[in-house]
Amino acid sequence: MRRRNVFAALVVVALVVLVPVSAQGANGHANYRAVCPGPTAGAAHCHALVVTDRRGNPRASSSPTGLSPATIKSAYSFPTGNTVGAGMTIAIVDAYDDPSAESDLNVFSSQYGLPACTTANGCFEKVNQTGDTIYPQSNAGWALEISLDVQWAHAIAPGAKILLVEASSNSFANLLAAEDWAKTHAQYVSNSWGAGEFSGETSYDSHFSQNGVSFFVSAGDAGLPAEYPSASPNVISVGGTTLHFSSGTFTGETGWSSGGGGCSAYETATSAQASFKGTGSNGYAQVNCNGKRATPDVSLDADPASGVSVYDSTKYYGQTGWWKVGGTSASSPMWAGRAAVAGAVVNSGYVYGTSVPFRDITSGNNGAPCLVGFDLCSGRGSWNDGGSQSTPDFTLSVSPSSQTVTAGAGTSYTVSVSPIGTFSSSVDLGVAGCPSGATCALGTSSLMSGSTTLDISTTSGTATGAFTLTVSGTGGGKTHTAQASLTVNAPQQADFSLSVSPGNRTVKRGQTASYSVAITPSGGFNGMVSLSLAGLPSGMSFSFTPQSTGSVSTLTVPTTGSTPRGSYTLTITGDAGGGLTHATAVTLKVH
Repeated sequence: MRRRNVFAALVVVALVVLVPVSAQGANGHANYRAVCPGPTAGAAHCHALVVTDRRGNPRASSSPTGLSPATIKSAYSFPTGNTVGAGMTIAIVDAYDDPSAESDLNVFSSQYGLPACTTANGCFEKVNQTGDTIYPQSNAGWALEISLDVQWAHAIAPGAKILLVEASSNSFANLLAAEDWAKTHAQYVSNSWGAGEFSGETSYDSHFSQNGVSFFVSAGDAGLPAEYPSASPNVISVGGTTLHFSSGTFTGETGWSSGGGGCSAYETATSAQASFKGTGSNGYAQVNCNGKRATPDVSLDADPASGVSVYDSTKYYGQTGWWKVGGTSASSPMWAGRAAVAGAVVNSGYVYGTSVPFRDITSGNNGAPCLVGFDLCSGRGSWNDGGSQSTPDFTLSVSPSSQTVTAGAGTSYTVSVSPIGTFSSSVDLGVAGCPSGATCALGTSSLMSGSTTLDISTTSGTATGAFTLTVSGTGGGKTHTAQASLTVNAPQQADFSLSVSPGNRTVKRGQTASYSVAITPSGGFNGMVSLSLAGLPSGMSFSFTPQSTGSVSTLTVPTTGSTPRGSYTLTITGDAGGGLTHATAVTLKVH
């Protein structure tokens, strides 16, 4: 009897082991598993989910099985040109090394007719968390995550550059170090990783802040509650949806049951989120976060059942090839890509303003229901360039939003045109508000999509102060404007400063004292400074070597056996002519 009970227990254990992690998908009841294991304390895990067979085993294939870039772009009416996103850089921050990231990206690009993105053509760059090319150890799960992120950022914004920044590990310390590098070398940063919230997380928020940079973070793949860094008020939290098709035709979009979301336990809502009214009473107030940060802000396709195609030749479960992958790891880089196409700084104010044409997701539940308006299931919804009525239009943006220049120098902005829906007209560009005495020149006078530069040249006579530059775009019967601020500071007057070291010397009679005199130019000063000395007792000599300099000179003061003992204040004067003089004093003590 005892042996029969033991055998029965073993059967139960075996059944538990064989049951796969699965989820019911809208398009084929896909089973899936997390690519990265749950994180330890102080670490994060990636949010990629790979589709498996009925036994829960991941299976690669020799050809794509997930959605293609064309299908995704069609579902959201995204711009389809191969140069959209030009002039922008999208940084991907992940942990560990994907040794085949670049070659896999180009298999993906070749499969889908996208432009090659390589180190050789300047489109692709891979660095470690300090910007070096000594990469961390590889990790099969994170390599698949990296392939997903890189390939789908490129799919949505094929004209943008891709910067892959690999952290040494999945610890927050290393991932945030990678974030710090990424944000100073790109305009858009995508992060497909996170962990449960924790006390003290607010001290990390500064890592997701940089003037002119947009940060995107996947909201997670386990429904409620909120995760970090998705909950940081400095990022755009990207949730997940399910795309539905019938015989290959897109039929709708609903909230994904496992998309991350919830009210933060520690973070405060941004002013833009907290004041968002929606239409009537369906804004931030209806989610009952009571002043706390609400996630997600936005959403896009993430359900593995409507997962995307990813190519990975770094072995995962002993296999290479094409995978069908989902998770909010997919929606975050796609949002970063679409933001790069817009060329705008996509922050909380942008998302809760009127610049994004949202598709409101009103069906689905991730532990919180998808509602009309804002919710914890899909945020404001998905970026849908088709709009509710599919009206052809375009958006116009200027980045960065402000620049400061000294009169006589130059600076530049990026002007971007992004089509909405079926818009296909050329947009004629113009600029107004240029300061008197400055030149404001657009790189091209018209664009159908993509970006151009707005170059600002100033002279010493350019008017100083704060100015508002207004860029206008007219095409297809539509006119839009975008503004940026320009501050012109007065030029510095040519000048120099005079310093002497050491500040005091003590010598015995018969010894020689020496000092180093330094000339530091400013404001473009490039003249010679004639040096002189006062304060020595009668009969003592001195010399400057050289006597006139634009950089450094040595002051030598010899003493003799008859030099009077005492303390002397020596005044060194530099004269550049034209009334431009400076003086400084040192002490000489003779014993």
